[in-house]
Amino acid sequence: MTLPEPLGETAARAFRALLDSGRATPPELAEALGVTKQTISAAVVELEERELVEAVAVQQGRTGRSALRYALHRRAGWVAGIDLGSARLRVAAARLDGTVVAERLVPNPAPTVSREWPDQLELAAHALADLAHELSESEGGLLGAAIAVPRAVPVRQDLLGLGAEDVDVRLLAALAPVAPAAVWTENDVNCEAIAQLVYRPGPTPPSVLHLHVGAGVGVALIMEGTILRGARGRAGEIKGLASPIGRGRTVEDALSLAGLLEAAGHSPAAPLPGALDDLFAAAATGDPAAEAALAEEATGVALLLRDLTALVDPDLVVLSGALGARPELHDRVVAACARQGVEPVPEPDPLGDAAPVLGAAALAADLVLGALAPRG
Repeated sequence: MTLPEPLGETAARAFRALLDSGRATPPELAEALGVTKQTISAAVVELEERELVEAVAVQQGRTGRSALRYALHRRAGWVAGIDLGSARLRVAAARLDGTVVAERLVPNPAPTVSREWPDQLELAAHALADLAHELSESEGGLLGAAIAVPRAVPVRQDLLGLGAEDVDVRLLAALAPVAPAAVWTENDVNCEAIAQLVYRPGPTPPSVLHLHVGAGVGVALIMEGTILRGARGRAGEIKGLASPIGRGRTVEDALSLAGLLEAAGHSPAAPLPGALDDLFAAAATGDPAAEAALAEEATGVALLLRDLTALVDPDLVVLSGALGARPELHDRVVAACARQGVEPVPEPDPLGDAAPVLGAAALAADLVLGALAPRG
């Protein structure tokens, strides 16, 4: 399968307007786009012929005349988001309007803090193939997939369109049986931030600083509804900054899962999430090494946020990740932020550990739409 051919200008605008509204009649679309009824009629015919929209109801107009109400075609195709997490893998299928229609959660048979994501891709590909089989009749074909990866992505580009020498052959081999039209990658923390823009309940504040603390440490920034990626896709790659506390050389050495486990006297190679559960259980029973390591972790996160918020001054700070999302640590971080005078106080991610896969699915939908219905 290949990416769909671009629509005509008016059909593209009408399709995006329909996705935004959910359902609309041709007169409503004509008014929204500022075009004639004849022009919108031709655009709707084009969309129907491409099986992108379908009539779902008849609406009675103010003059007594009826009009068909259109919506996204049930077989217009779907996209996939893939999150190669340390402890488990997630795959989500979404329609082009962002509606999630199916998910798969796969335990990682080797759940450690390793960030060698291609080694986990075959498991995700099996889950994706299962989804493709399930959805082939109800949703149409798989149009594209985006993978949330733990590294910077300089340029968002279709990996399947690159030469074999420019892409990891393991990725091509794993996804070949599923045959998506296109595959993109994006930094996993950026995917979490994209999910905030699309799926967060209520409006997203103008500026958001999203700090992820897990197997790695990274930041995503939302400014006026846009992810700040930087000139080379490395905005938010803070892992190499100097450690804000006495342990470790860098931020990631000190504050990542491995750094915390090692500081508490636990093996950083132990399976997740059990290793983290054991650490918090030890702290709850008064183990001095575990409690000291967690207290220093909370102080380190607060000091890091103090410096980051001084640069950005965001409306909202979100703390996420396998470690950052733990309530036991979050409460300690909030208390440490109060002592350091850090504002705003970090909030937990309302989307939880589903944020990376939801953001990847939303990104795939946006990129497929960019090919199908390019903005004028």
